Amino acid sequence: MKAVSITHKPRKTRKNGLFNRIGGLDWILFVILGIYALMIIYPFYNALLISVSPEWVYMETPFLIVPKEFTFDNYKAVFQSSALWSGFRVTLFLLVVGTAYQLFFTVITGYALSRSNWLGKNLVMNMIIVTMFFGGGLIPYYYLIKNLGLYNEIWVMIIPGAIDTYNMLLMRNYFASLPADMEESAKTDGANDIQIFFGIYLPMSLPMLATIGLFFAVGNWNSWYNAMLFIENPKYKTLQLVLREIIVTSSSQMEVPRNVDVYSEGLNMACIFFTIVPMMCFYPFLQRFFVKGLVVGAIKG
Repeated sequence: MKAVSITHKPRKTRKNGLFNRIGGLDWILFVILGIYALMIIYPFYNALLISVSPEWVYMETPFLIVPKEFTFDNYKAVFQSSALWSGFRVTLFLLVVGTAYQLFFTVITGYALSRSNWLGKNLVMNMIIVTMFFGGGLIPYYYLIKNLGLYNEIWVMIIPGAIDTYNMLLMRNYFASLPADMEESAKTDGANDIQIFFGIYLPMSLPMLATIGLFFAVGNWNSWYNAMLFIENPKYKTLQLVLREIIVTSSSQMEVPRNVDVYSEGLNMACIFFTIVPMMCFYPFLQRFFVKGLVVGAIKG
């Protein structure tokens, strides 16, 4: 009998398989995306280093990679600023109360417009959608706020924003995508519309609530425009408005303790991180709901 030689082909390792599957064009795309990612990340990294660097280090190398010396005097000045803490309290109030207020009216409006045809439904829907394309203008809006007695009141940053049309449409589409059999079964068991909404539909819409809640929370945290137009009382100024005034009018307008050594750019960067870090810490906990809820609300319905 002839001997049969058996040759074993070398098994490709996972690494070799990966490299074989990635072509030259893919590597070019990876390099471009890597450079783009660095362009996005580096300004935040550089701002952080400026906020913890002495003035002589910043003057010597404005585009920092690794600072030669660290100092936390800029953050000491920030944490001892009464104006920033006052703005933080106002913004926190808007974040909690304003987000809950906007969620309530947006959700119940979306639910009502997702139900079966009722008298005037199409008219109400069209009136709401028109606001996405046309506005009354700033001057009529200013006089409206004055006549309503909201000028120089903290509620001017909450009450006018009860319903966001885009978020309301997301909720409407989501509620409309749910099976109508559940509502019919609940009514057969004797449940009314309010019980059906709070007992069935609302628990099922948690991903959508997290999505639009995050939209509202970010908007309220970054709120400054209405405060700039309608707020004169310093105790009602939002955190972002205080930050804007510090940066635009220079940080010399900010009270600085005598026992710290600060400079304009370092103090501005420390103020910026003071305002963005809370939201950056809050966002990852809702990110998994964010993508799921946005896709479901935008496609279904």
